[in-house]
Amino acid sequence: MSQVDARFDIRSKIRPFPRIATYPTGWGGQLTFEQIASDVSPRMANKLSHFGMYGQDIPDSIQTGLMRLWLRLVDDPELLANDSLLTATWRTLAISKQTTLAKQNRKYLPFTDIACDSGLDVDEYGISGYGAPNQTEPWASWAADVDFRLDITQAIQTIAEDYVDDIKGLVALYILTTSVESQAALRAHNLAHTQVYERMSMIRARLQHLLKDYAPRKPRSWRDRLESGEVEPYLQVVEHYVDKPLALFALYTLTTCAQVRKFARDEKERKMISYYRKKCLKRIEAAYGQAASF
Repeated sequence: MSQVDARFDIRSKIRPFPRIATYPTGWGGQLTFEQIASDVSPRMANKLSHFGMYGQDIPDSIQTGLMRLWLRLVDDPELLANDSLLTATWRTLAISKQTTLAKQNRKYLPFTDIACDSGLDVDEYGISGYGAPNQTEPWASWAADVDFRLDITQAIQTIAEDYVDDIKGLVALYILTTSVESQAALRAHNLAHTQVYERMSMIRARLQHLLKDYAPRKPRSWRDRLESGEVEPYLQVVEHYVDKPLALFALYTLTTCAQVRKFARDEKERKMISYYRKKCLKRIEAAYGQAASF
């Protein structure tokens, strides 16, 4: 090939640099960021709504996620080359900081909202100190313990007044509310255990009724916490598996009614998704602290 032909061949392959950058994607080929955002945004909004978010929190989270996704695409244009649209959506959700934004937006109740709902002059009627209790205050746990002891004392006193003329009832109450041995208390007062134990059953039920506010609550499962909007632990698991599409499919089947066979193209993928379901479930339970929240 002559030098002229070589130059012509080189020049014929030169293409003008695109004014708008495009990025390879696994679902739509070469797409501009605006096209990527157009595909991902409605799916993000749907997921965020499913997680219990509403109002301005949703667009704020979407914008944050898309901005951080664009920064990553600038550093690595091939980031979405092998991602499906679902994987790209989860990838963006994982970096959207939606839980942080929601907490920031709900930290304070704007006076404009109060004025709109009540019609009051908020400058005149705005009174501080009626918000949710701040459990980080140093006296909060002490005050709660004092209230608990006072309520127990009041409950015991109420029952004692009902049995003031019944020695068997008073002994039964004494046995239930102290560490004394029941047989020793019965011998000290020369009482038959059948009569005292009958009253113990009645007093125990009465105490449970009077102190019902302190009854232990059943811990919520990670599913309950996720559905109520506590999504940060779940998104941590999503971010951990963001580069493993089959694991993301497994996560999706764990949190929806979707079947594994919907995503598996063959038997090998079906087994891998089932494998990831077990791995993801353990990681979700660990992220939520084995559902220790109340």
